[in-house]
Amino acid sequence: MMDNHSKEMKLIIPKGCDNAPRKQIMIDFTIGVLTSQRSVILDYGHEDIVCHDLKEQNETAGRDSLLDDLDNEDDEIDTLEIYQVITHGKFASINGVITYSDGFKVDFCDVYTFTSAAKSGRVKEIKSYRI
Repeated sequence: MMDNHSKEMKLIIPKGCDNAPRKQIMIDFTIGVLTSQRSVILDYGHEDIVCHDLKEQNETAGRDSLLDDLDNEDDEIDTLEIYQVITHGKFASINGVITYSDGFKVDFCDVYTFTSAAKSGRVKEIKSYRI
């Protein structure tokens, strides 16, 4: 299942993100989570991934639980605008704004920890800030 949205999400990304593999992984993973792309989650997410929604004080533990949560999402996203993607070793962050089809906007910053600093490292933890 690619996603459960009826129209394609508009994507706005900063120039220069295509020259660093980890930055592209961050963008791909963020899009994958927002559009319920199972294959992306399976490719980049560690089986023991932990996702923290700090605003809602909610935690999802395990790739299967994350996939189950995404299957239950039905909010249609109109636009994802990414402001910055920052990577350093096994840590990375991505921030921007999500605009839903009803016009509601959510500013976000996700802080990622990978299993290693290597390009092959998988996403082990995400701390998600949403306002």
